[in-house]
Amino acid sequence: MPTVVGIRFKDSGKIYYFDPGDLDLKIGEPVIVETVRGLELAKVALERRDVSEDAIVGELKPVVRRAEDADLARMAELQQYHDEALARCAEKVKEHGLPMKLVKAEYSFDGSRLTFYFTADQRVDFRQLVRDLARTFKTRIELRQIGPRDEAKMLGGIGPCGRILCCTSFLPDYARVSIKMAKDQDLPLNPSKISGVCGRLLCCLAYEHEQYLEMRSQLPKRGTWVVTPDGPGEVVGQNVLKQQILVQLASSGMIETYDLPQITLATEQVIALARERAAEGITPARSEKTERGERRMLRDEIDAFAWNDDLSLLEDEEPSVGLMIPVLPPP
Repeated sequence: MPTVVGIRFKDSGKIYYFDPGDLDLKIGEPVIVETVRGLELAKVALERRDVSEDAIVGELKPVVRRAEDADLARMAELQQYHDEALARCAEKVKEHGLPMKLVKAEYSFDGSRLTFYFTADQRVDFRQLVRDLARTFKTRIELRQIGPRDEAKMLGGIGPCGRILCCTSFLPDYARVSIKMAKDQDLPLNPSKISGVCGRLLCCLAYEHEQYLEMRSQLPKRGTWVVTPDGPGEVVGQNVLKQQILVQLASSGMIETYDLPQITLATEQVIALARERAAEGITPARSEKTERGERRMLRDEIDAFAWNDDLSLLEDEEPSVGLMIPVLPPP
């Protein structure tokens, strides 16, 4: 079985397997590793361990050595030029009239490659720009188009919750999020409420989704007839977190809230009897609470309809490009 260490190139980034050789490396140690793009500075994220052959995809690259103070100083010096490089590139982009927004500039450890990350609404033909930049910086130029989520991960920020963005602080990969997850959690379908700083659906919608599905499965669905302490009625709403249901009573038409242990599923005989009494022309009394509940449900339906066109824009139509690379082999 091959022996590997886990290496991370960016904070909260993906972990890649490398061959540690004879080095006994500890988590957090800076190291110099060999990649297909040359030598790179990275940090140890997983201590050495044996893994199966199936866990290795492609050639296992080596850890060259521990990083020295001179290596760290060199990288810090290169980083000082990032803002200047970004500004000069922005001028070139303007000269070429390209519809792209620059996000970040990044030198490789050996200084042989300068990478610019950018966002754009569509594919951009930047071949002439690359030639111009190569003449300007006298080094190899690489432009990588990234998605809105990658942009947020690179730039960082504070989410609506008041905490550092999940993608910046701990998420190595993006969660698969859909509008259905928001609906399953009874969240308001308002883009400003369920989208992050990237303009896409909040990654945290996926964190509790499975738990919501499990808890909701324990509640009777809307339209189900149940027997309550106040008589039979039809389920018209659910409160998943409190494990409560809203029931419109057949006898009065009033909507009442019941805890799950208070109700049982109605038998066919009970349902038939309740419907028979309703068919006799007895109009259930409509309480103010019932009308408020109906108005609330109608308002929710109107809100969902009004935002319907915008909601589709929150989902990623295709995987983001640039940063979303396979976990293995190492870059």
